[in-house]
Amino acid sequence: MHFQTIQTKDDTMQIQTLRQTTDTITQARVLYYDFFSGLFLFELLKNRQELLKKQIQILKEFALNPQDTQDFSTLQNELETSGLHSFITEFSALFTLPFGKGDQAPVYLYLSHYLEDCIGGESLVRAKSIIKKGQCYLNTKRIKESEENLGFLFVAMRHFLENGELALAKELFATCIYPMQDGVCKAIASRVDCPLYACVNRILEGFLRLEESILVP
Repeated sequence: MHFQTIQTKDDTMQIQTLRQTTDTITQARVLYYDFFSGLFLFELLKNRQELLKKQIQILKEFALNPQDTQDFSTLQNELETSGLHSFITEFSALFTLPFGKGDQAPVYLYLSHYLEDCIGGESLVRAKSIIKKGQCYLNTKRIKESEENLGFLFVAMRHFLENGELALAKELFATCIYPMQDGVCKAIASRVDCPLYACVNRILEGFLRLEESILVP
């Protein structure tokens, strides 16, 4: 049994427009994930000055709200005037200095920290198992962080969306990113000494809320 569909010229144009819109949205999501991976993985950040400039220029066109447009402009101006220096300084202060306390407390980017109060727990096993289902090979020699690291998860999400592996993208987000997004965003927001990452964090929080509405049942 089969169904024959009869489409008018207008119907076909509407379907093509819808398909183009869907493709554009997916491309924007891919770019957002790549943008964030470059800001949450040091191995990527240190070599991304020109790429970040290009990404920000494009993403300003897909800003989710007026505040995002302002934050993108702040990041853009910093790159134009001072390059990556302040980004790297803030990255180190937020994510790699382990001994801060109070309003200088480090921000943990590992799922196990939020679910199990440790690093490298069962959460890492779950993240690895999902990522291994995908078609892409993630270069763990280039990326030094483990699969439960938020930056690594952003890289995996990018590849899943690029490859059309939407079920895996949904599983990875719901299982690994969603449970830690509030903790990470709140921790970064509390660090008043890192104004550039405050901009990044506001953009990230809005984007993850949108992804949550798409990917979390």
